[in-house]
Amino acid sequence: MKYVRDGSRIILRLDDGDEILSSLKSVCNKEKVKSAFLNGIGAAKKAEIAHYNPKTKKYKIKKLEGPLEIVSLTGNIAMLKGESVVHCHICFSIPDFSTLSGHLMKAEVYPTCEIVIVPLGLKIERKFDRRTGLNLQSF
Repeated sequence: MKYVRDGSRIILRLDDGDEILSSLKSVCNKEKVKSAFLNGIGAAKKAEIAHYNPKTKKYKIKKLEGPLEIVSLTGNIAMLKGESVVHCHICFSIPDFSTLSGHLMKAEVYPTCEIVIVPLGLKIERKFDRRTGLNLQSF
């Protein structure tokens, strides 16, 4: 993983074997990012995506094996109990050109992934919401 700051933006390049969410969290902790939005493109060799069922308050997880083209990676960063929380959704293209998408649980990059983090000028906290079963942004 390599990254550079351009003013307030952080440009990140992940390499073979880097895990997307843990890499993003690491950069946010090092750079003291309290809230941000992000987007990226690239490829992965394996991943886990999920869909949330509001009735059961559980995620249904699907494991994917590559090659997986990352058509779109988008998300945000907020704080939960003093730690950066990365919330991303992703869309993968598979070799037959169909797509698979959902909430990103984890993804191992191969060969690269390029992400731009745009920090915001405020601190956004997440708090547990009993109605949804999720840690929602709190303002």
